[in-house]
Amino acid sequence: MAVAEKQRLRRAFRARRGRLSKAQQDCHAALVRDAIEPRLAAQDTVAAYLARDGELDLAPLVDACWRRGIVIAVPVLGRRRMRFAAYRPGETMAANRFGIPEPATPCYVAPSVVLTPLVAFDDAGRRLGMGGGYYDRYFAAAPSLPRIGIAHECQRAVALPADRTDMPLNAVVTERGWQPFGGFADTC
Repeated sequence: MAVAEKQRLRRAFRARRGRLSKAQQDCHAALVRDAIEPRLAAQDTVAAYLARDGELDLAPLVDACWRRGIVIAVPVLGRRRMRFAAYRPGETMAANRFGIPEPATPCYVAPSVVLTPLVAFDDAGRRLGMGGGYYDRYFAAAPSLPRIGIAHECQRAVALPADRTDMPLNAVVTERGWQPFGGFADTC
């Protein structure tokens, strides 16, 4: 698919989620927390993200995980590579070149599940991200790692194009709950 068409789709779906009110955003964040948190085990290391630009906010889930002693990690971006670093309450953060906060002194960890931000998704598990390819490259290097998309239901597309380097999701979680793809188990 042409780069221009993907950019058009990104603009359209970012605008959709941008129209959600603060109350809707907060409600969706609580519902997603409630759908995911019971599926996590104490020994999990959960790769999350720090929401921006209307992304579904995982802060309620992160807080619940911290209370249970579950390790939370957030992305740290290199030039073409993404790794995950432990994220703790009160962590000193520094903005990367995209303005996204990252731990200032990263302690890298290997996640057991990755909660993935996205711009759009479809019922086949295809994901449209921001276009940098960081998550796809990470997943290609760790194909057995559970890939769970996090989104608002308004980010659902009828169908999305898939390039050969695109890694499909195993499930998506929206305010409507946990939705597995292709026979993936109903747990993380």
